[in-house]
Amino acid sequence: MTTNNCFLVTGGLGCIGAETTKWLLKNTTGKVVVCGRDVNDQRVERVFHDVETDKLNVVVADITNQPLLSDIIRQEGISHVIHLAALQTPDCNQHRDLGMQINLGGTQNLIESMKSNRSQIKRFVFASSIAVYGPRSLYPEGRVPMDAAPHPVNVYGAWKLAGENITRIFSEETGIDAVSLRPGVLFGPGRDAGLTSTPTTALKSVALGIPYEIPFQNRQDYLYAPDVGAAFGHATLEPFAGYSAFTLPSHTVDIARFVSAISEAAENIGISSQCKISTGQQTVPFICDLAYDTFLNAFPNVPHTQLNSAVQASLRTFQQQVERGWLRVENCV
Repeated sequence: MTTNNCFLVTGGLGCIGAETTKWLLKNTTGKVVVCGRDVNDQRVERVFHDVETDKLNVVVADITNQPLLSDIIRQEGISHVIHLAALQTPDCNQHRDLGMQINLGGTQNLIESMKSNRSQIKRFVFASSIAVYGPRSLYPEGRVPMDAAPHPVNVYGAWKLAGENITRIFSEETGIDAVSLRPGVLFGPGRDAGLTSTPTTALKSVALGIPYEIPFQNRQDYLYAPDVGAAFGHATLEPFAGYSAFTLPSHTVDIARFVSAISEAAENIGISSQCKISTGQQTVPFICDLAYDTFLNAFPNVPHTQLNSAVQASLRTFQQQVERGWLRVENCV
């Protein structure tokens, strides 16, 4: 996909942000500007060690600093904005004032910065979440349609839903096409924070050869991180008009099925003796069984890696990180 556009990815060193940035670097000829609060050379090198970085510019920027965001958009000639900077659920629950400033106030700051440079902007993609929905018990059996009634179970979900609405208003006021994407439970490379990061911690634990208990046991919608990065990339570049929110392709399985995939991957790789994963009895509040047909109708070229293949690829990645000394017991659990 050839383009001379310039992309801004906020939160571009996080899980989705990194995979989105790598997808853009591999699939476009445009420049990618990544901004984050915690930027250092070692972290940047580790995150992007497997892609060419001659078109990458990583800058320190706080999403609450609107003048700085405006300057970056103007000076870098940004044409497409992908907004992923946010605090995850545990931090939002523990630090609600800060969570509101970053997750909601930061989104509004970015929107105002785009409005002040509106002649440059072609597309805005906002990272929402399935946390905008209520618990699974609120909805009927079978696939839950994307347009099912929201009912956030925590402040993280409430701020994501508000972010969707101000994104819609931005699109209606400016005529700039915009998309809100609602990922479910991510797993794989880069996932290291959030309420549902424990299946990925289990994969890391197998790579390290240490036992681990995934605390919850209920069914979830699982998404492979590189697939989600590709979804954000396609939503940024493929033809689309107006505004809409979408749920993303996922694998709806219970935790026992996910652990089974880990065990099979460990056996295929030859490290089955290192697989010591158990599960607890907790539940997480997020919905599952979400339909994603409307997204595939809008963006039909997005990959959807088979679950066992994605789990095995993730485990190999974590093995490589152990070999490089990047993944150690003390920074895993």
